Amino acid sequence: MDDVLLVFPSIFSLNKIKKLIESIKKKIELKFNVNKITTEKSCLVFEVDDVVEAAVLTADIFGIEKVAIAKRIPNEFKKIVTTIVNTGKKTILPGEQFFVRVQAGYPEKVSFTRSDIEFTSTGDLAAELSDISAHPAKNEYEATKIIFSYIGRESTYVCIHIYTGVGGLPFGSQNKKVGCSIHNVLSAASCLMAVKCGYLPQILIVYSSEPELKENIRLFGSIAHRTSINTLKIRVTHIDLSDDLDGNIRLMLQESIAIKILTVLPERNIILPLSVSIHPFWFVEAIKRRTLFAGKTPFMPLLFLTDSIYHTVDDMHLKYQKQDINMLINNAMFKKEAYEKYQKKIDALSKDGKKNIKTISLKIGPNYLHDIIDSI
Repeated sequence: MDDVLLVFPSIFSLNKIKKLIESIKKKIELKFNVNKITTEKSCLVFEVDDVVEAAVLTADIFGIEKVAIAKRIPNEFKKIVTTIVNTGKKTILPGEQFFVRVQAGYPEKVSFTRSDIEFTSTGDLAAELSDISAHPAKNEYEATKIIFSYIGRESTYVCIHIYTGVGGLPFGSQNKKVGCSIHNVLSAASCLMAVKCGYLPQILIVYSSEPELKENIRLFGSIAHRTSINTLKIRVTHIDLSDDLDGNIRLMLQESIAIKILTVLPERNIILPLSVSIHPFWFVEAIKRRTLFAGKTPFMPLLFLTDSIYHTVDDMHLKYQKQDINMLINNAMFKKEAYEKYQKKIDALSKDGKKNIKTISLKIGPNYLHDIIDSI
């Protein structure tokens, strides 16, 4: 009996398993060895040097529904029941309602049914836990603790701890590049959604001050750590926006300039971080027209999102995102007359921003922020 890492792919990854295995293997091997990989019908089994740390690393990779640390045992009825009971005794707390759930990937390989395991394990576990008032739940929705097991081709896996994955498609599985600008939290969220859909982001960080540079690098980091690559090339550019600009004018210029710079870069597909629930509809239309006129294909992941924008940004593990989004919503009150009035300034600053671009190759790790700042 040994501990292994169980990975359950998202439904979107089922036809991209090879790419998902490659992503997981690359991410884990940044820290330690992957000794063996076994493919079961509904999950992947990784034998690694450190199962706990591997589970934490893997849970953040796109294309995964859930990740589990599990005990691997032979497909023998008595051993499976004993392991489930012992796992429950260690993990179920006083007063909790528990539910034993077994999934059979290969029912034809065993002489018993999953229901046999669930019934026997539940009875034995209830008897063992009666002194701490823990008892079986009617169904898994009412349970406060679920003991999950998977019957594989040759072994059964009893889960000790389960992490929820982030879903989506494996990183780079679409094999298509998209140009993304990171200049505020919404632009970073748009980039994250493109990565979650399997696209390869070609990132441009746009800033007008040192604090803004540091903030946008942090936003970039929350995306970079979700990839399975060790080094990444990014573009960084400075735009000269004065500090005394009105908040909504500043945001309008920031959005317009960042997107216009993307339209003169090589990538044919670009991300527009615009939402009709936040930005004026005429502004979304105007930016889209300019993008198409430049011969680019615009993608707008946030276009029709409302409250779910907060959930998208939650995926970036940023504690301050809600107030930042609220600030952007309050400042996105652009006037069409102001946009037309600032066209020459947008054109001039976009041109300067294109000239100021620096391409940086950096290693994804704890020092990426300082590496970018030192390179500028």
